[in-house]
Amino acid sequence: MQFDLLNKPDGRTAILLPSGFVLDLIAPDASGLPITDIALCLASQPRWGGAARPWYSVAEHCVMSSYLVAPELAYAALMHDCEEFLGDWPSPVKVMLGREYVKERVHPIKHALRQRFGFNDDVAAVKEADLVCMATELRDLLPAAWIDWGHLPAPHAGKIVPIGPERAYTLFLDRFEELKHLAQSPPRRKAGRGAGSTPPAQA
Repeated sequence: MQFDLLNKPDGRTAILLPSGFVLDLIAPDASGLPITDIALCLASQPRWGGAARPWYSVAEHCVMSSYLVAPELAYAALMHDCEEFLGDWPSPVKVMLGREYVKERVHPIKHALRQRFGFNDDVAAVKEADLVCMATELRDLLPAAWIDWGHLPAPHAGKIVPIGPERAYTLFLDRFEELKHLAQSPPRRKAGRGAGSTPPAQA
């Protein structure tokens, strides 16, 4: 846990995570954030605003994404939704609020997570895998509806079988351990104040 006796985080803008780690959303610094916090939160977050049946987690979605890209991109695909420990907002909600506005507000948090865990998910193949997962979830877990889904690619051939939050937590962590050797090192800082940040991808 982090203790700063001179600067107590404001509970209106700081998130308390399962390990006791506190992340200030206004000035996010994810140094030392354990991957177990991300795994537990993602395993507890439902996709599709909770409409999917059986219940299906963001953690399972991320693991599936990691299998739909080239091996060298699997780690980035696994981590691509890690900021959704804050919650998984369905895409139509983001459009209603202003997709660019939401992206701008969340960007500092996503940047801090990219630095902490050493990944770059801003890659066309990762985004395509995300859409394939969406199309597959829609086919296997959502009710039929009179909606134009033309922006989605064809679903994956395999059928999704949700496993529940506890097993999803373990599944995500196991996949992380398998892939964390692919984590990128953060840019080197100049010697002096601020040097010596926590290396990426350490649990």
